[in-house]
Amino acid sequence: MKAQTKMQFSLPCKVKLLQHSVKVYTGAGYEYVQAGSVSRTDCPEIDEVREGKQSVLWGHLKSGAGWLPLDQVKMIQ
Repeated sequence: MKAQTKMQFSLPCKVKLLQHSVKVYTGAGYEYVQAGSVSRTDCPEIDEVREGKQSVLWGHLKSGAGWLPLDQVKMIQ
């Protein structure tokens, strides 16, 4: 794991969306198929973090719905 992917939070971890909704993908990257989206009211939780292309970090939704880009959320405990 690269230094930039280390977090101060333990997983699983709840995230707060920085916008109204965030697209969810079938894999850790924009090149994967969009699987849906989550909204602020969903209170999503991630259980894994991976680095995708162009050093974008992705969080796997604990619900199994897919992956979301971590630059569009704030991690909370």
